[in-house]
Amino acid sequence: MKLKVLSCYETVSFLVNESLLLDAGGVTTMLNIEEQDRIKDILLTHSHLDHIGDIPILIDNTMEGRSAAISIIGTEEALIQVKSHFFNDTIWPDLTKITSEEFSFLNFKPISAGEKFLVDNLTVKAVKVNHIVETMAYIIDDGNTSIIYIGDTGPTEGIWEEANNLSNLKAIFIETTLPNRLSGFACTSGHLVPMSLEEELKKLSHRNISVFLFHLKPRYLDVLKSEIENLRNPNIAILKPGDVLEF
Repeated sequence: MKLKVLSCYETVSFLVNESLLLDAGGVTTMLNIEEQDRIKDILLTHSHLDHIGDIPILIDNTMEGRSAAISIIGTEEALIQVKSHFFNDTIWPDLTKITSEEFSFLNFKPISAGEKFLVDNLTVKAVKVNHIVETMAYIIDDGNTSIIYIGDTGPTEGIWEEANNLSNLKAIFIETTLPNRLSGFACTSGHLVPMSLEEELKKLSHRNISVFLFHLKPRYLDVLKSEIENLRNPNIAILKPGDVLEF
């Protein structure tokens, strides 16, 4: 499994095996047109703009470069929110109802919490986490290796129970958005700070699992790096755009 970090600070997007996006907050500035053409599916954790904002530009860039529409996969609630408030013919054209023999646009594929499904030869399981809108984490398994992608969340439980039952878990990708001094606001808005991240990782029974951090707000990047370093956890690494990881 190969993963490329496209955006991981203010906006969020990762590319898996060249064809699957995990969220789509910032995509097009990191990929050339041919690379964008290869994207088939977008696995959406939730509907917030920093996780969906580049979808319209990606579709515009690739509508003649693909033979099929891009699929946006997420919970029914998240897809309704995206359609109602984004692809609503006001903020952006509703590309779900535009048809053309020449161009490919997008379609929505709803999934449910707890559901397992296939995406381009990967088995994916959705697990609900704790954010201010309905939000999923995803367990992604290629048959040999599994990783866990946790987008926005505050303290949560279910995903750690799932993680502890995985025998082939290699890595966890998890947000850490704000510094410790803003822990109250982070809790209210459904995010983690370094000290709450430390408490979350105590729920993981596996040892020596790589933990990759993203969604560090740029204003607080230096203090976040310092507070994360103070955790003295050798398994933790902070991601940056352009990083490529293989499992």
